[in-house]
Amino acid sequence: MSTELICFFLLGFAAFLLNAGLSSKILTLFWLVLPLVVKLVLDTNKSRVMGK
Repeated sequence: MSTELICFFLLGFAAFLLNAGLSSKILTLFWLVLPLVVKLVLDTNKSRVMGK
């Protein structure tokens, strides 16, 4: 459930950035880097919870 919520939030945020005038070239970088960061954060949080 939380993964879907994050994905919908990021989709809305990307739509907001496009409407604000962000270049589509920068938006592709946004879509390449941000999912990796979100995955790393979620994985580290899961490992902390599982470790304790």
